[in-house]
Amino acid sequence: MKKVIIIGGGQVGAYLANLLIEKKCEVLIVENRPSVLERLYQEFDAKLIIKGDGSDTQILEKAQIFESDTVAVVTGSDEVNLVAATIAKYEYGIERVIARVNNPKNDWLFTIEMGVDKKVNQADLLGHFVFDEML
Repeated sequence: MKKVIIIGGGQVGAYLANLLIEKKCEVLIVENRPSVLERLYQEFDAKLIIKGDGSDTQILEKAQIFESDTVAVVTGSDEVNLVAATIAKYEYGIERVIARVNNPKNDWLFTIEMGVDKKVNQADLLGHFVFDEML
């Protein structure tokens, strides 16, 4: 069974958590915003939620990062996503690190050298989808 840490519990993180739980993955969500945490506690079992900053090594260790196969960094901040991805890959040797790109201008930063195995650039995906549908 895959063990996944999701850093960022907003709409994307919560949606991803539900998808992974459906597929029988073990999931932990790391979030630090009080209003988002309140919603997460209503939607998920409290044992699946870690309160804290996903770029803090103590929080990552509390989330059992050493036992995780994958880390998905999906916060709304490219800076946080890059820092957390770099830490997950190079401090903890996580096999698969997936990171969300919020600002398309930052896409070039999300590389394997920064700890990102796979990047998801929502603006780029949506832009290409709309363009393809216009043709």
